[in-house]
Amino acid sequence: RGRAELFGLAQCVLIVMSKTPKRFIAGAVCPKCGEMDKLVMFRDENQTRRECVNCGYQDSLEDGFTQEIPTRVTAKPKINQVDVQPLKFFRPPK
Repeated sequence: RGRAELFGLAQCVLIVMSKTPKRFIAGAVCPKCGEMDKLVMFRDENQTRRECVNCGYQDSLEDGFTQEIPTRVTAKPKINQVDVQPLKFFRPPK
């Protein structure tokens, strides 16, 4: 009887520990709606998940990351191509 009670207690502890509270990710942008500071991260059934509280978007980080939406920080700078010509220096006549 004692072992069965301990096993049941251990199983309850594992279930409680497998879920973590939802925590907001500061500065994160939702891949679906584009809103900032609306994503929460939590652990559920041995998976790390994130969820948008604005639009309901959910994904698992074990599935791989989704493509990042372009922002002013992640955008690659545009480089203007300029035709380069060599300069020729002449010595002044004596």
